[in-house]
Amino acid sequence: MAITADQILDVIAEEVPIERAQLLPEATLEALNIASLDMISVMFALEDKFGVIIEQNDVADAKTLADFIAVVQSKSAA
Repeated sequence: MAITADQILDVIAEEVPIERAQLLPEATLEALNIASLDMISVMFALEDKFGVIIEQNDVADAKTLADFIAVVQSKSAA
């Protein structure tokens, strides 16, 4: 079963102190002030919830939430 963008954004909202409404796919991680430690927490939560393995290298080039979502979805499809 594929992981939806909304499911990923919900996990981000749970792990990072940001309102869910601010988590738009086009938003940049920098503009949202999402620190790398926050993203590691998000990756662990996604692994726990969906069983998908995401390495830090996989998301190193992600600039927007859409970029991050695409990486997670590609990992879940693999």
